[in-house]
This record gives sequence, C-alpha cells and structure tokens, in this order.
Amino acid sequence: MINKTHGFLADTWWYAMTARLSDENFRKLVDLRVSQGFNAAQFVVGIPPETTPETPNAASMYGPAWTRDGVFNRDYLQHARQRMVAINKAGLTGIVYGAWGPQINWLGIEHMIEWWVEVLSISADLDVIYCLTGESNLHVGPTDFAASGKGNRLVQMIEKTAGKSSFARRVMQRIFRHPSLTQSRKLAWSRVLETIAPLTDKPFIIHPNPNETGFDCVENPHLLAANTAQTGHTLEARLRLHQLPMAHTANKDPADRGYINLEPWYEGIRDSFYAADQLYAYWVSMLAGAISHCYGAHGIWNVGDGQFLGHWGGQTFAQALALDTPRLLGLSHQLLTPYLQLKAEVELQEEAGKVLSLRRRTQSASFTYIPEISSMNSIPQGKIWLPLEGRFTDQLPAQGQVVIIGGES
Repeated sequence: MINKTHGFLADTWWYAMTARLSDENFRKLVDLRVSQGFNAAQFVVGIPPETTPETPNAASMYGPAWTRDGVFNRDYLQHARQRMVAINKAGLTGIVYGAWGPQINWLGIEHMIEWWVEVLSISADLDVIYCLTGESNLHVGPTDFAASGKGNRLVQMIEKTAGKSSFARRVMQRIFRHPSLTQSRKLAWSRVLETIAPLTDKPFIIHPNPNETGFDCVENPHLLAANTAQTGHTLEARLRLHQLPMAHTANKDPADRGYINLEPWYEGIRDSFYAADQLYAYWVSMLAGAISHCYGAHGIWNVGDGQFLGHWGGQTFAQALALDTPRLLGLSHQLLTPYLQLKAEVELQEEAGKVLSLRRRTQSASFTYIPEISSMNSIPQGKIWLPLEGRFTDQLPAQGQVVIIGGES
C-alpha cells in the first residue's frame, strides 16, 4: 500500500466538482492554497453533503454524479477527472470522498460498490487518497431510506407530519439514531470497503461522526490506512482536539497507523472559530500526535453565497478566500513537517480542563505550544514562534499564543 497519509495540510472543498465552483474560482482556489503552503485538498466525487441527486447544487455543468435509480453520469466523471488532474498538476494530493453516509441507503450496497469502481477507474493514475464516505453513520431522517428520487407515500407522510410537530420530530430523531441502524450502516460500508480496497494500492480512510473514530465505523479497520475523526463545530470540541490523537497513540495500534482530524472547526462557521481557534486546533492536534491536518472555511467548503446552507452561517466564498489564516497555517506546517514522522514523547500541562502547554519532544528538537503565554509561570528556553503572526521573535509577548522550539533534548 502506498501510504501518503503522513504530512499533508489539506483544505476542504466538498462542492469542488459541482457547478457552484466556476472554472475561474476553481483555478483561483487551487493556486491560492498552493501558494499558502497546502499540499492536499479533500472533496466529494459524487453527491456532496446536505444535498441530493435531485437538487441543482449537487450537479456539475453536466448534471449530477448519479441518480437514485443507479444511473451513473459519465460526463460528470470525466469533468471530475479533469479537475483532479489540475489539482495534482498544481502540487496538491486529492483526498477523494466517493459518497456521504446516508447515500448507501439510496443506492444500495451493490450500486455503491459499482460507483466506487467508477471513481477508482478515473483516478487510478492520479495522486490521491480515498475516503470511503463522509459521516459514515449520519442519519438525518426517513429520506435516508428512500431508494427512489420520487420517494414514497410513507416517507412523504412522515416528513409532512414531522414538519408540523416538534414531538414527531423528536420521535423521528430517536428512531433514526437507534443502535441497530448504526450497526446496519457499519456493516454496509464494511462490505463496500472489503470489495474495493483490494482493487487499488492507494490508501483508504473514512470520515466519521463526531462521537466516534474511523476505526469504529467499519468491521474491517485493518483496511484503513489511518485512524480519523471529525471533532466538529462546537466549543465542546476543544478538548477532543488533543485528547483523540493522544488516545490513539496510547492504544498502540499494531500497524503503527497514524491519526488525522478530517474535520475540526471550520473557520467562520456560525460566525465563530477564526484565526486563533484555527491555529490552536492545528498545534494541539499535531503536537498531540496527529500525522496530518485538515482545514476548512465556511464559504469555501460549500462555495457559499451567503444563502446556500446559510444555517451554518453567512460567510461567502469571496469572504472566506480573503482570510489570512490559511497562510499562517501553511507557515506553521512548514516549520513542523520535518519532525512529524520522528518518534516523540508528548507532555501535556493542563488546569481545570484547559490546556496550559503541550510539548512534543523528539531526539532532535522539542516544540512547546502555549495557547496563552500570560498563564504560564515557567517558560522553556528556545526560539520563539508566533503562530498568529507567522514569524519568529526575540522577545516573548505579554499575551497570546507562542511556540517554543528547543534544540536537541
């Protein structure tokens, strides 16, 4: 297996293969992220999240990837290939998601396998990592189980009732979160994985829900090249950012596979999680043991216009493209990359559930991330890096984030 899961810094472009992202904006986005130090991008080749094959937002200029009747769009596939080729030529590895969790109920297992075979065929010669599905155990409602785009009377009746009654909505949510449905979904995606993973030497990963890791999502995690997580878009995710990679390391995977957070806070989502939170997420995740990092910006992931998927916030594509945070992430990643695959010891200092410092020490160097320098009484010696400014300094600031880089320890 060719494992390229180590060392990437990826942006998130779920709608990159749709007509929402014009050719001009596609080129602009690719060129910008390369210039900012990114070396990967994750996107959906298929039907993106929070949409269906029947809605225009899922379609490329050639239409949607497939219909619920299992008819695949060859023109869509060739268009997706052209964009993946352009992504590779610019210097980015493609992280290719072939589906989103509920869609296996729409297509069925056999048709999902057939779809994945098509995805593999158009990308076999490209620099890609495959992600089996996004949010593998996502259950959103009765339409998860509607095999036809026309739906059926029972589904329509349930949705109509739930739309009018808060009690009905709560009941429906409990039904579609039942453990038996989760287990059924797990078995379905496991069947797809066991069939398609042997067809390629490229790595496979899976994108989980916030309450689980990738290894939890299938019966055959030995086929996955790395363990993964989605810590999500709430303040409660803060502790998971460092706890999950530390837990993965503590579990001592026999295959020595790494951990990647595929979806930490999106910048600007719900008008929150801007530069300070993004740099915090990067440094605590990576120093705690992650092997790669994914960034996302609201407005970029959905190619937003302020209205589309506006329940997540109003930040637009243009506004997100102007954010300086990706450049700062690229500079931090360039600084840390040479040390990522070295064996390291991790030291966490916290108080009342709050990270005071996180240190990663190898034989050649140590990196100590301090989220708030004014909270520390003792500061280690070394070079001082300011993550939010992307530069070294000779003087410790009075407050704010710092990284102290020490020599051989």
